[in-house]
Amino acid sequence: MQISDTGLLLTYLSQKDNRAYGHLYSVYYTALKTVACYYVKDEEVAADLVQEVFVSLLEVSHRFETADEVKYFLYSALKNRCISYFRKQKVRNRYRQAVLHSGEQLEHFWEKVLEEDVYAHLMAAIDTLPPQCRLVMLLSLEGLKASEIASKLHISEETVKDHKKNGRRKLLRLLDNPFLCFLISSL
Repeated sequence: MQISDTGLLLTYLSQKDNRAYGHLYSVYYTALKTVACYYVKDEEVAADLVQEVFVSLLEVSHRFETADEVKYFLYSALKNRCISYFRKQKVRNRYRQAVLHSGEQLEHFWEKVLEEDVYAHLMAAIDTLPPQCRLVMLLSLEGLKASEIASKLHISEETVKDHKKNGRRKLLRLLDNPFLCFLISSL
């Protein structure tokens, strides 16, 4: 329904008559949605924002004096809705980044826990080995070669190899963790 008389439109609007809202909706909806879409870059969001503007018009208690005042209200309300939308998006994005970052930190935390747990089990098992064998296994874990261990401990390379072989065998029996067993067999 088109209301051609501005005075009649303002009267209907002051009386909360649906004819005024229907007329304003048919006149301004497309323009408001186009403006909102330009800013928010999402047609569905733009449509929702325009709907909110018309709902706010229903709820306003102000008595409009001119048609331009109504038009100004609609566009101002839309501007405020767009600003509010961007603020909420900013908060959501900040929250999303925080969640992603905390997820990465949490993943790193659990990796570290697992690493420390594996290390603690391995060290506890190594501590049960005879002293010379324990020392050879610890130096092997540090990445030293048999010749370097032999030189450092003043023993033969053959003795180092025997300690490593016996140490691995004892550790494999002590540990039931496949990952630890794999780690020990690489020593």
